Amino acid sequence: MAKKKPFMSRNELVDLNKDFDKVIKKAEEELMKLPGVVAVGVGLKEVKGEVQPELCFKVTVQKKKERNELKAEERIPDNIYGFKTDVTEILTGEPLVDISKYRPLIGGTAIQSNKQSGQGTLGCFAKRDVDGKIVVLSNWHVMAGNPDTIDGARVGQPSHNGCCSCCACSEIGDVVDGWFKTVDITSTDNIDAAIALLHGQEADAIPEERYLNEIVDLGILAGSAAPVSGELVFLRGRTTSSRSKGRILNSSTQIDLPYDNFGNIIVSRRFQTVITPEPGFTDFNDRGDSGAVCVNEFNQAVLMVYGRNHVTHQTFANNIQTVEKVLKIKILDSTFHPITNDVEKKGIGVPLSSISNVSGLANAMADLEAALAQFREGKRMLELFKIHRSELLDLVNHKREVMAAWNRYQGPAYLAHIARSVRRENKPVPEQIKSITLQSLLLKMTAVLQRNGSPELARSVTDNYLQVMNVLSAGRSPDDWKAYLAHLDQMAHA
Repeated sequence: MAKKKPFMSRNELVDLNKDFDKVIKKAEEELMKLPGVVAVGVGLKEVKGEVQPELCFKVTVQKKKERNELKAEERIPDNIYGFKTDVTEILTGEPLVDISKYRPLIGGTAIQSNKQSGQGTLGCFAKRDVDGKIVVLSNWHVMAGNPDTIDGARVGQPSHNGCCSCCACSEIGDVVDGWFKTVDITSTDNIDAAIALLHGQEADAIPEERYLNEIVDLGILAGSAAPVSGELVFLRGRTTSSRSKGRILNSSTQIDLPYDNFGNIIVSRRFQTVITPEPGFTDFNDRGDSGAVCVNEFNQAVLMVYGRNHVTHQTFANNIQTVEKVLKIKILDSTFHPITNDVEKKGIGVPLSSISNVSGLANAMADLEAALAQFREGKRMLELFKIHRSELLDLVNHKREVMAAWNRYQGPAYLAHIARSVRRENKPVPEQIKSITLQSLLLKMTAVLQRNGSPELARSVTDNYLQVMNVLSAGRSPDDWKAYLAHLDQMAHA
């Protein structure tokens, strides 16, 4: 049996897509003159339902016809400008409609609007161009309860019980902008996307302690990039709660999507992207994953999904750069290490040879014990650490995700500074180390320990990380932390 030709790497696909870009306008102009043609894109060729590792012009028609039903001048040529063609019909499908509460907030998790009964997915976080404030990105049909207006829509994680804005409803933000439909289906602005302004920014303070610029199971986001036809993409959503793999099958087609949560209105969109699941995955995503962001092998956001066809198992998505342009936002880039081509490292370069262990963690905590044990809350935190000490040391030394997070977020460096500060004249801990704050380190470790720790450890982390954050935010030296703990003792006895 002949060995199947492998798919090209992203760099090879980028170069080949440039060749298509040179002639796509002319090809589109010629092909759109043929009867029934509604869209022309670039994508992977399909033969008898099997996806081939070969790029071609994807020509979308209202309905496929046999060659003998068409006049010679009406037929789509097999080749145009030196590239093969592939004919596909307009796609139809359904919007994608886990339940864990995540604090800090993180992408790839469940959200719900006060205007909707179903849940969708928190795609990721972005910064608004106009004022630099942080917004939550997802689909319009996830965040809004009406196809024509976002007025009064609010978002909770993991859900929203529809009550007024309060902690009881897990509300995280107010929907402030979005785009759902237009009278002109040929408009490139025709997307299914909306943003919610994250709560806690009334005084122009970005609430960094409340969110991580990451997607669960996928890691740190490295900003955005243009999707490349044929490339491998990854997704994690509210329902697909694992690392799903797919390939961009078509860069530009027409999709007619009925929205059952809006009375089954059908919205037609052109210039839409289609993803097909990789071998080993029956589906790329499932109902409830609407709003999830797809990343490429460099962990750059490239697409945001909003629908699927459950028969063909194909996923429909908006180009993330179109979403950014229309909503006037920018996906955050939290990388500070060189990008690597190693997909298994999720796009962030972490040489394992540079990973240091945390044998000093226990020693540093021993130094802190004498300083903090005199306070009731400090003693309680130290007791918790003692309970979980063995598991913590094992995770940070041997569990790859925890090990990488500890080192990427400057855990060893901060530990050394804290130990030095305890031992010597109260020297302040640096505000940042390589652009990472101590609070960011705590947030990152909170997230990875929740995912990798035992149920008991995960519960302790969830119940206590905010209190630890409050202590660390009281200042940058042991004296500052002790003063805060003393204040807590006074309040408890008042």
